[in-house]
Amino acid sequence: MLRSRAVIFAGIGLAALGLAGCGGTDAGSSVEPASVGSMESGSISSDSAVLDQKSAEQYLTRNSSISLQGSDVGEMTNSVLLITEEFSGVVSQQDMSNESERRYSTLTVRVPDAELETYLDRLATLGEVIFLSTSTLDVTTTVIDLDARIETLNTSIITLTKLQSEAASIADLVAVESELAARTAERDSLVAQRLFLQDQVDMSTVYVSIAADPAATIDPPNFLQGIQDGWNALINTFAGAITFAGFLVPFFVALIVIVIVIAVIRAGVRRVRQRN
Repeated sequence: MLRSRAVIFAGIGLAALGLAGCGGTDAGSSVEPASVGSMESGSISSDSAVLDQKSAEQYLTRNSSISLQGSDVGEMTNSVLLITEEFSGVVSQQDMSNESERRYSTLTVRVPDAELETYLDRLATLGEVIFLSTSTLDVTTTVIDLDARIETLNTSIITLTKLQSEAASIADLVAVESELAARTAERDSLVAQRLFLQDQVDMSTVYVSIAADPAATIDPPNFLQGIQDGWNALINTFAGAITFAGFLVPFFVALIVIVIVIAVIRAGVRRVRQRN
């Protein structure tokens, strides 16, 4: 049992060393001549060829922004949706606003990276292009690092799985399963990151903004409409004057009553004075 436990913990240690080795080797470490001599030249050439093949492949993510201007924002927005569907793209966000009688629309779409230039050219035909920009980010190093770490973790998981089947006690089994669960969770997390990064490489993001043409929002001169507006203004003026006159009528009535009362009082005072 002691020997079995020693073998199991030795296997776990080797798996841990393998993971540490994927981040790089120490500068002070040395390689035994016998180890070097035991390596076959064919395996070295094969590993070098695989590494060169991975390094030769480049992974780029591209994002573009395009601003369009036209007379009908709604129609242009619908055209963007149709073109995106034609290119097998996806609309992840769409907003439309109408501020100060000027419509504005924004869309966030994702299209296959291989079709990005053609897609932008199609959008440019919908209206006047005010702004166009494309940014590129090289993520090759990140992809290679993730692939190496995933491969190392897969090797470690295979080793731990074999040790799990050879565990001779519950304590050994618990130790191996705990290490295996940690390695599997780390591997799954890296795989998810790798898939997300690959999706960013395969599908480019395009930010589309559409604004109404200022010249199209200005109403053209209309003589008949001017006459109608002037007539309506005149009627509203007379209506306002009549309403104001009606508002003053009660005040005039009250004023007349006060004047009559004052005149009656003054006449009465004069009669009293004449009798005296």
